[in-house]
Amino acid sequence: MLLLIIMVINYSKRVFLAPNTSDEEIILKAKNLLVYNGIDEGDILISYNTNELEEGDLFISYDPPDLVIRNVYEKKRSGIIKMKSIQMLKL
Repeated sequence: MLLLIIMVINYSKRVFLAPNTSDEEIILKAKNLLVYNGIDEGDILISYNTNELEEGDLFISYDPPDLVIRNVYEKKRSGIIKMKSIQMLKL
């Protein structure tokens, strides 16, 4: 018996992927894993610029061997961005 678990990632705004690598194979695997888990491929932006983040965005970074998914819950006037880790996916 094969048990397949799909974890749907809920998001309301943009999805920033900061893969921290130039390896195209890893970037493609990361995008495919995110799409498999419910993120529309058209919503995924490759970006390292955290200044562009807004409340409600997801910031996803690659911390081998995991993708760390963080929700932006506050952006202060000073530019400080507060995020909370909400999920980790094995790549």
